[in-house]
Amino acid sequence: MGTPRLNTARGIAVWLALVAYRLARCALALLGLASVVGDVWAALLIVLAAAAGFNWLLRVAAWFALMRLWHWPWPLAAIAVVPRLVLLLPGLIATVVARLRHPRPLWTAPVPLAAPASAGPDAPAAPRAPAGPQRALPDPEA
Repeated sequence: MGTPRLNTARGIAVWLALVAYRLARCALALLGLASVVGDVWAALLIVLAAAAGFNWLLRVAAWFALMRLWHWPWPLAAIAVVPRLVLLLPGLIATVVARLRHPRPLWTAPVPLAAPASAGPDAPAAPRAPAGPQRALPDPEA
């Protein structure tokens, strides 16, 4: 915890770090796209993608730039561009392994038994309990 002033400063610092990270990712995407489509088209695509909220396009372009221009291995480039993968992948891998180790059953749900032959379509239905509360407990004084 901390004082309100420290909490505000910490919040602003985290926000500035996130803005710096996203701007760096846009710069990387600009470098990656510029090597493919040219400077002007890359800048236009980055501005349009950022304005429209196409984060996946920015991530793919930055990943491409890290791999192609800076020769990073693809797993490190993916972690640098999408750091949430570090938290997401263990659960995803565990789910896949659990599904492989314990597959769902191949049989279908059981079919309910047919009504007895003596009960025809005009037979009265079985009596049902009233829809109210459950039976009251017997009175111990009675």
